[in-house]
Amino acid sequence: MTTPVDFNTLATLRPGEAQEVLQRALGDRWRDPAPHQEGFVKSIDRRHGFLARIDVTGHIAALYFREPFSKEVAISGLQLTMPLQAALAARPDLANPMRLSVAETVIYASDASSHYRMSAEFRWGKLYEIGFRNPNAVFAPKQPMEYPAPDAVTGALFADPNFKLAVLSSLLESGVLDLAAPRDLAEFALQRPVDLEKEGYDLIRPAYEYLVRYPLTAADLALVDDITLDGGNEIYRYCFYFWGGGTRDFDVRSVEGITNCPNRRRLNCIAMIDTLDATHLVGLKALEEIGLPQCLNPQPARIAGPEPGLERCDQRRRSLACKAACEGCECQIGLEIRRPPNP
Repeated sequence: MTTPVDFNTLATLRPGEAQEVLQRALGDRWRDPAPHQEGFVKSIDRRHGFLARIDVTGHIAALYFREPFSKEVAISGLQLTMPLQAALAARPDLANPMRLSVAETVIYASDASSHYRMSAEFRWGKLYEIGFRNPNAVFAPKQPMEYPAPDAVTGALFADPNFKLAVLSSLLESGVLDLAAPRDLAEFALQRPVDLEKEGYDLIRPAYEYLVRYPLTAADLALVDDITLDGGNEIYRYCFYFWGGGTRDFDVRSVEGITNCPNRRRLNCIAMIDTLDATHLVGLKALEEIGLPQCLNPQPARIAGPEPGLERCDQRRRSLACKAACEGCECQIGLEIRRPPNP
């Protein structure tokens, strides 16, 4: 049984409360702050716009709520995206505005409690972030990143190591996976100092080899819900810092093994794959949508292989507009295949 994030409880937390309260509210997304994170809890920061920080005593010292945190959830009488004047009317104690030129930013503050301050950041006249911070908190100093030992098998669970990179990127971009900074990983893989401004223009092979052997548990893979094949994926900076898409180092030949991600709902093929074999999608009952581009160089993207035999679900939306890009399946797999308009 999985324990979901309790967003309503998160909205009521304040500095000074015990770490265990935060842990319960985050459910299965709780991760103990790693030694290199200086107390930050980032597990849902990117996906849900919530960031917390724990002090050396094991208590909450800071909380930040920003988009895309739900605007339906009230946070100390405020809701994200509300107009500036409405927010000031709801919290007249917010004062001392600090203005920044970027995004017409204005930041208000309040001594909301004897042991923490509240801040409200507005961008273009709407509430963008709400923060609570104990200015006297003490945090653990940053320690070196502790990377797990690699698997013995390259690309373990996936036929194509480059597809495993795409899975890693999904976990990295959703905050489930923490690899520290690209330089940290490069220095771990090379066992020496690295200057990415000089060495980041080529593939760092030891970093690549570590990533394709990075150990993933069944619990990790169960949290994958959106895989995107695209040259802009964040994972590539960890082994080829300045990669610009001009080489085929990361082309994906096969998505075989995707069934190890049982809860994935979307597969978005923007680039880097020429043929998608639909037989590899059999058994993905949670899969709702496949995204195909209009075309990929050097060949148009296509779904190949025999009738995949997936159960057809009439409750899912299907688009017959993809027929020109598909071979063999004629959209009978019960999925929505999206193609963006011609540029």
